[in-house]
Amino acid sequence: MLSPRSTLVPVTIAALTLLLSPSTNAFVPPSSATTKTSSAKTKSTTSSSSSTTSLPAFPPEFLDSILHPTTAASTDEIILTSADYARQKFWFYFFAGSGAGGIGIAQLPTMFSDAAAARATAELSGSTTRGGATLDAGPLVGIYYDAEISMEDVADAIAKAPSAEFISSRSESLNYMASRGYIERGDFAKEMEVKGCNALASCVVYDAISQGKGGVVSPVVYEDKLEAYRSGIGNGVGGDVVASSFVGDLNGFLAVKVGAFFGLVFCLFIDFAFIANAGIEGWLK
Repeated sequence: MLSPRSTLVPVTIAALTLLLSPSTNAFVPPSSATTKTSSAKTKSTTSSSSSTTSLPAFPPEFLDSILHPTTAASTDEIILTSADYARQKFWFYFFAGSGAGGIGIAQLPTMFSDAAAARATAELSGSTTRGGATLDAGPLVGIYYDAEISMEDVADAIAKAPSAEFISSRSESLNYMASRGYIERGDFAKEMEVKGCNALASCVVYDAISQGKGGVVSPVVYEDKLEAYRSGIGNGVGGDVVASSFVGDLNGFLAVKVGAFFGLVFCLFIDFAFIANAGIEGWLK
C-alpha cells in the first residue's frame, strides 16, 4: 500500500511542469491550441504583407480621369479643356511658324535675284546684242529670266568664256572658295563684260554650268562644261548655234530653281495651315 507522500510527489511534479511550460497552449485542449496557432499565423502573415505593400505610383483619381474622362469631368469641362489646348497649340505654331515663315517668304524673291540683276545690268550698261533668233530651250527659260535671250549672244558668250585659271588669277573676290581656284559668279561676269559679251547671255551660260549648285563652280566642272558646249555645236538648237548639252544643263538649272521655289511655297502653306487650324479649333469651335 502506497503512502500519502509517495502519491503526492508525482502530482506535484506534473503541476510544476504545467506552470513552467513556455507555451500558454499547455492549459488549452489540443483543438483549441491548434485554432489559436493558425489564427496567430494568419495575423502574422497579414501584418507582414500589409507592411510590405507599396502605394500606387499615381492616385486612383488621376487614372480615372484619363481612363474614364466622362466620369471625371462634365461635358462642358471637356470642351473647355480642348479649346484651351487648341489655343496653346495656336500660340506655339504662331510664334514658331511665324519665324520660319518669315525667313521662307524673304527667300522667295532672292531665287530670282540673279536673273533680275543680269537683266538690270544689261539694260543699264547698254549691253550689246547680236540679235537673231531667240533661244528656244523650253517654257522655263521665259518664266525665270522674263526676257528674250538671243542664241547668237549665248553662242558668243560660250566662245569667249576665259579659262578657269585666267578667271581665278584675276579674281578680286573675298570668298574662300574663290581663293582655292573656284569660279565665282561675280568674277565670271566681270571677265565676260571685259570681252564685250551680253550680260544676260553671260548669266545664262554661268547658270547652265553651275546647274543651280551655288554661286561657285569647280574649275574642273567649268572646263568640262565649256568643252562640251563648244564641241557639241553641230547637234544643238538652231543648227550650229547652241549645243544640246547646253540646253539640257540650262533646263536642269531651271528645274532646280523652280522646284525649290514651289517646294518652299508648299512648306509655307503647310506652316500657315497648322496655325489656321489651331486658331479655328481654339476660338471658332
